[in-house]
Amino acid sequence: MEAAPELALHGMVIINTVIPEDALSAGLLGTNRAGHGVVIREDGLILTIGYLVSDAESVWITTRSGSTVPGYAVAYDHESGLGLVRATMPLSAAVLDLDDALEARIGDRAYIADSGPEGELHPTRIIARHEFAGRWEYVIDDAIFAAPSHQSWAGAALLNPQGRVMGIGSLLVQTQHEGESGTSANMF
Repeated sequence: MEAAPELALHGMVIINTVIPEDALSAGLLGTNRAGHGVVIREDGLILTIGYLVSDAESVWITTRSGSTVPGYAVAYDHESGLGLVRATMPLSAAVLDLDDALEARIGDRAYIADSGPEGELHPTRIIARHEFAGRWEYVIDDAIFAAPSHQSWAGAALLNPQGRVMGIGSLLVQTQHEGESGTSANMF
């Protein structure tokens, strides 16, 4: 059964990480990072954006109900820019379904879901799909761009109208859309 977008908020978590000062990514991304994640399995596996967990020496996960548990970085895929973390204790969070991002079309309605006790859904729409090259870590062949943008994008979920996850928030960018330059959009 597919969850409505509002129910998907119960599968969103806050991720806080501490990075050693001598880590390669510390100079560019800092030593204290915070963002969002999506619970994707009952065993506490969480999908997020990789730069939140790259080089992490400690990971803390907070659910919508306010409980905080330790976790650890499982993987960071440099090709996609995605990261996985796992909670070391049970989470009081819903498991969200993943959707096929290839089905997302320009003009489709979507929602950006963030985390925390006051997590919200932010209506958006897909305005573009194209290659994106990040100078520091990856090239995405078919990134999804959505506007209006959300200011807390790191690891946020891009949801379809049925509440299924289509993408994970990576950046806030300025893009050209329908002849307008400088449109603020989130890249997923």
